[in-house]
Amino acid sequence: MSDHSAFWKKPISIELDTGERLVLRSPQDALYTLVSDWPVNGGVHQQRAIDFCRAWLAGRMPAETVRQAFILAALEAGVAINDDDGNGTTSSVSNPPV
Repeated sequence: MSDHSAFWKKPISIELDTGERLVLRSPQDALYTLVSDWPVNGGVHQQRAIDFCRAWLAGRMPAETVRQAFILAALEAGVAINDDDGNGTTSSVSNPPV
């Protein structure tokens, strides 16, 4: 069973198209963001990440797997990500323009 207060080993910082920056530390943070603040609805990876978050809440999915699903959803939606690698440096990842 999962620990519902669990945090990811590394938080994810995102920047929404409104300019708002969010720091996500857990699958609960990710679920709230995917449902409430997501700029593009209906993406395949967005829905998969939502499903993974819900599976984590039910104790059926590791938190780090949810984290990876969230990153894919962000790439799909063109949400700018700062994924701290834990070494004091930050790598910026974003979806290239199509």
